[in-house]
Amino acid sequence: MPDQTPSPVEYALGLPDEDKHRVFCALLKELIELEGGSALIPITNESGDWLGYHVSPKAAEVLFEKYGPKLSPERMAEVEERFRNPGPSQPTAQVIAGLKAEAELLRQQQLRSAESAVA
Repeated sequence: MPDQTPSPVEYALGLPDEDKHRVFCALLKELIELEGGSALIPITNESGDWLGYHVSPKAAEVLFEKYGPKLSPERMAEVEERFRNPGPSQPTAQVIAGLKAEAELLRQQQLRSAESAVA
């Protein structure tokens, strides 16, 4: 009688989505550790089809230091603050003021267009 045991992939694919997520994260964590934690890890499927790269936090930090923009200490502090507090990137009052200014500009353009059509 042939072995009816599913392959590890078949077994994982048969799991509920919540369990698939846990299995994926556990395997990815192990792969990151095997790669040294600071590498870009190419991701392909069994057929060799390209799926992308996993960029670990350590790898992202190394790549940023090497290729990222060279920011002033003030700008870097701003970026780090926005990273820690990922709220709106502009204060709401500033967004509203910008929209009002844009609406006024459009209104003036429409008035000029209407005036030139009458003349």
